[in-house]
Amino acid sequence: MLLLPALVAPVALHAGDGPFTVVLKGNLTTSSLIYVSPDAADPVAQGNTFDLSGAFGYGAEVRYRLPESNIAIALGADYLSSSGTSTLTGTDIPTKDGYTALNVELTGYFILPLSGERFGVYMGGGGGVYFGNRTYSLGGVEAASVQNTPGFAIHVVGGISYRFLDAVQALFELKFRDLQFSSVSAFNVPAIRYQDTVIDVGTAPFPSRVETDGMVLQLGLAYTF
Repeated sequence: MLLLPALVAPVALHAGDGPFTVVLKGNLTTSSLIYVSPDAADPVAQGNTFDLSGAFGYGAEVRYRLPESNIAIALGADYLSSSGTSTLTGTDIPTKDGYTALNVELTGYFILPLSGERFGVYMGGGGGVYFGNRTYSLGGVEAASVQNTPGFAIHVVGGISYRFLDAVQALFELKFRDLQFSSVSAFNVPAIRYQDTVIDVGTAPFPSRVETDGMVLQLGLAYTF
């Protein structure tokens, strides 16, 4: 995912003449898992997952550099989504499974002394809260999201910046985070007809859990003022 803000090289700190940096970014999370039966009594069933790859997202961040230091704090948010298709076991009925998430993170950054006039190198870490819901449909009928529980986790990030204008930089970051949240879904109808097949699904809610197990790749533009 092309995510999070960037600290800027020392020159970027005096370019733009201000302590604030606004970052717009795109991101790619390389892989995610949906645990489809997290509350099952059988430990094997608890581990059943639907694997997803390529969760794309976008977001923004505002960073404040502490006076006379190479340290900054930032508040950012990003939105991402991913989905995949398969068929219901033993049938040709199509299913679509995925999730959407809104992530809000607080990050502290440290600009490494080896940063130069145009290139900056930085690292950081922090914590976040992750809101989201599972998106699931069977035979074209969608299960509504009836309850979502946000997750809390930490993250670490490292990146480089390149200043190509006085107050504007391009950023590349690599991030590791444990994004996770729980979601409960339910069908509004007790049975689904797909072509000549009828599947009893019931209207009882079913829980799931979303976790990311991949890294986040981020690209962005930063403006310092």
